[in-house]
Amino acid sequence: MTRVKNEKYIEIVTTRIDNLNLIPDRTLALLHKTLNKYYAKVEISIINSERELEELIKKKPDLVISGIKYLGFNISSIKRDSTNKIWFSEYLDKYKIPYTGSSKNSIELEFDKSKAKDRVAKYGCKTAPFFIAKPNQYTKGTVPLNFPLFIKPLYEGDSRGIDSDSLVMNFNEYQRKVSAIAEDQGTVCLVEKYLTGKEYTVAILQNFKNIDYDVFPIELIAEKNIKGNRMLGFADKIADNELSLLIEDETLKNSISQLALHSFKALGAKGYGRIDIKMDEHGDPCFLEANLVPGLGTGYLYWCYHANTGLTYEQMILQIVQNAFEDYSNSARRKTF
Repeated sequence: MTRVKNEKYIEIVTTRIDNLNLIPDRTLALLHKTLNKYYAKVEISIINSERELEELIKKKPDLVISGIKYLGFNISSIKRDSTNKIWFSEYLDKYKIPYTGSSKNSIELEFDKSKAKDRVAKYGCKTAPFFIAKPNQYTKGTVPLNFPLFIKPLYEGDSRGIDSDSLVMNFNEYQRKVSAIAEDQGTVCLVEKYLTGKEYTVAILQNFKNIDYDVFPIELIAEKNIKGNRMLGFADKIADNELSLLIEDETLKNSISQLALHSFKALGAKGYGRIDIKMDEHGDPCFLEANLVPGLGTGYLYWCYHANTGLTYEQMILQIVQNAFEDYSNSARRKTF
């Protein structure tokens, strides 16, 4: 039996510029294959220039599946702290092109981990004390928080810059890690009080039809590193070394889910995203960071979704896309009144 396809036109969009690409080739192919079963026109656009960005707008897709937070077409605008970024969702909003995920204001908050932590804390969500650091900013004995501390890049995602040296026990280790991140990642650091408890990630899919949220938490367990510590570094995620577990304790599951949802709302996020959480020494969940343009492959977002629902990757992608269409349909109806 031949499936009747929806006539909507979908563009899957990413870039190959620097580290701005958030959809690897295998995920592009998987998304295209999945959506092509149900939609009459599904295309892939790789945006590497202003001309290609303008061409995307001229195509007037009914929906963009975004794999871009921001674009920059010269060395200065690509820098993490540049004020010349082209925020992709803002650009699409300008031309009234619907897209999956959050708006520029939320993406900009998520992009700078310190701003995200400040915002969720303002809304009553617990997060670890922190400060921002650059090489040689502090002398021995003047660091704002007591050791042990956890150090990561202020701007990077996917655990880039996180490794066995991220947990520091003294000032010399602190100095080395801050300098290494500045050199390797080209960014200042977010330095947090080290949280000793278990780590979780929570997928959130907004249901615009029912005006509700589906919240899917899982526990993540990293392998012990060479120092005997468990932490989810970039190499672990690339190698898929971590374990993922359903949360059986309903009280704990509810506590983690509520923090994740409150954090998601505090950031003004919409559509879908992931919130990372870790327990402190008292067993209280703390917001770590958000990912509002999470991978749409078979990684963490899907792990959370499948573990909690038993549903397939195809069903997850269709739910995300259908929710986006429902959101923009609702917006159009509201504007008619």
